[in-house]
Amino acid sequence: MLVLNPFLLPLHLVTGNHDAPEALVGGFGGTRFLGGGRLTSYVVEHPAFTVVVLDSWVPGSPGGRLGSGQVAWLGRALAERPGVPAFVCLHHPPVPVGIPFLDAMGLADGPALAEVVAAHPRVVRVLAGHVHRPVTAPFAGSTVAVAPSTYRQSGLVLREGVPGYPDEPPGFLLHVRPGAPAGAAWVTHTVPTSAPGVSR
Repeated sequence: MLVLNPFLLPLHLVTGNHDAPEALVGGFGGTRFLGGGRLTSYVVEHPAFTVVVLDSWVPGSPGGRLGSGQVAWLGRALAERPGVPAFVCLHHPPVPVGIPFLDAMGLADGPALAEVVAAHPRVVRVLAGHVHRPVTAPFAGSTVAVAPSTYRQSGLVLREGVPGYPDEPPGFLLHVRPGAPAGAAWVTHTVPTSAPGVSR
């Protein structure tokens, strides 16, 4: 918590496949990092955008699943604040990324998620992680943006086999709306953590 508290940008935690949801809630429940609540699925309403966080964790499995209850809850959450851009966040990408080893542990109910996202054009990004490398893909009228790892990256292995960890820099994604005029598109930048600085 001491490391995260000084962080100035909005920071909302998402349960990963190596995490324990109860530990996440135990450590961060009631703080801004879990939207002020004690659940691993939550909504945060910022003035200019909404963040909806989903929990795709499956006990004892590297793959993910949302479940029908959570998918229905997402639909209700996205029905609020029509016209305000929304980011839907989860750990497992809802589309194949082209790396067979990682695609075998993807999101089981990606099509169900796609139905909800397609019904809500205000979703400007579906944000994911899990694969430890930056990936973008169209998804249900929106865009999936998979963040690189802040630790180490997976190799680009487009065939069977376990991807190694090449010497690629860790990083994160930065989502901005240049100038923020009405109707302006959001753009996504991949930023290495070793970058000398990002000025606002």
